Formats: sequence, C-alpha cells, structure tokens
Amino acid sequence: MNTIRNINFSHVRKICYGISTRVLNFWPVIGMGFLTFLILLFVFIFPLSNKCDKTFKNMKDLFSALEKYAAKKDLYNESWIASKGQEAEVYNKEIEKCRSFLKEKDDHLESVFMIQDTEERVIKVEDEALWKNEYEKRISALLTKLETNHIAIGDGALPFQNWGQVIPTWENILSAQKKFWIIEAIVNIVLNNHKITKLEKITFKESCCSYDPAFAHIYSAIPITMRFELQADGIQFLLHDVLKSPIPFVVEGFNISSTNKISNPDFSIENNNLVHVETSNNVSNFITDITIDAYIIDYKT
Repeated sequence: MNTIRNINFSHVRKICYGISTRVLNFWPVIGMGFLTFLILLFVFIFPLSNKCDKTFKNMKDLFSALEKYAAKKDLYNESWIASKGQEAEVYNKEIEKCRSFLKEKDDHLESVFMIQDTEERVIKVEDEALWKNEYEKRISALLTKLETNHIAIGDGALPFQNWGQVIPTWENILSAQKKFWIIEAIVNIVLNNHKITKLEKITFKESCCSYDPAFAHIYSAIPITMRFELQADGIQFLLHDVLKSPIPFVVEGFNISSTNKISNPDFSIENNNLVHVETSNNVSNFITDITIDAYIIDYKT
C-alpha cells in the first residue's frame, strides 16, 4: 500500500515538474515572438505603411488635378497645339525683324571711314595715319556746317579726340570711330532742327541708369548726355529726331529749364532778305535749355 502511494506521488511530482518546465519555457518563447513582431513592425510594416500613404496622397492629388483639367472648357487639343505653334512662328519672325533692325543700325556704328582712292573707287580706310587724316577732315567739315548754319557751340561741346602728332592704334581708333558717328548724328539733328539755337555740350558718360547688364550678351550701352538751347516749341521735334536717328538712341530722361531768353522778335533772315515778324508772347518765342540723358545700343553682331 505504501509502495503504491509512493509511486503515485512520484508520478504526480513528475507531472507537476513537467508542467512547470513547460510554463517556464513558454514565456521566453512568447518574449522572442513579441520581439520578432516589433522588429517586423518597425523595419517593414511602418515604412511600407508610410509609402502606401504617400502613394495614396499622390494619387489623390493627381485625381484632383485631372478633375480640374476635365472641368476646363479649353483643352489642349490638336487645334490648340497648332494655334500655339503658329503664334510661336510669328513671334520668332518678329524677333528676327528686331534683330535685323538692330543689326542694320549697328552696321553704321561699327563701320569705319570710306574714301576714294586714286582710281576713284570707294575703299575702307585701313591705314592708321590715313584714318587720322580723314578724322580731322570730317571734324573740320562738321564745324563748318554748324558755323554756316549759325549754330552756336558751347566750350568743349564736341568731345572729339585730339592725338596731336601721335598716330592712334586701331584699338583707340575703333572707339573714337563709334563716338564720331554718334557726334555726327547729333550734329545732323541740330542742323535739321531750325528751332535749335545752340549746341551746348555732348558728354560721354561712364555708366547709365536704365541699362540692364543681363542683356550684356546681346548689346552693350554707350551712355551720353546732350544739352541744347532751343525755342520751346521745338522740344518735341528734337526728341522725335533723336529717336529716329540712324544711331540707336535710347532716351532715359530729360530735363527742361528756362533761360530767361526770348528769340529775336523783330526779324528773321530768309533768302538773305529781312522779313518782319510780329511780336507776341506765345511759347515759340521763349528759349529753353534741354538736357537729354540717353545711351546708344552697341549691338553685339
């Protein structure tokens, strides 16, 4: 009897021991499983979830954009594309016209003196000494024209180069040549505007206000200031003549001031005869000063 009880107790003890062993082994397994789950969650599931959310948002934005596009009345169809192509073609043609216009004006600015050779052929001056001689002759001719037309000139009004006995190099010649064409154009404006009584001063400046350096690859600017004395009613004609000149002037601004002078009210000279002019206090009798700030487009061809 005692033997049977010992056997049953031993069996029960083994069963309890086995259960406790299994229970003790269960929690590490659960812990490892939970840890594995956390690793999978942070390494794979969360990134994948974020990617899905981002994809969903992009699809939603695209769907909204497509809805707005579908709601438009004017869709970019074949007809619209063809129309825009024609517009681009017309635009490019107009741009080429502008470039041709600027190049045509720049051709004059970039040119050098032409003279007749012994065979009366017109040739370009290529010798520095010959160029200087022609330069001085043309300066003399411009001064003679101003004197003949009774146009007064201020001190140092015409900023021509004076090299004395030195023969200039072509580097200096090219700059002086451009400035000569500009001065000649201004003198011609003065000669063609009978309202101008005095060419006070032409000044080449170092810089200008409105030139945008972003366009330096297309053209550079030659800044200039011009000052004239003229009858008040001739101002608009002066500005018109400046803008239509063969030299591409861009007017930045101008300043008009009174001189307290009045043009000769008693007589004018016409065909060498004195013609009486009735005096009046209208604006045409008043003499004004006008200073024009401008620059010349030196197109890069």
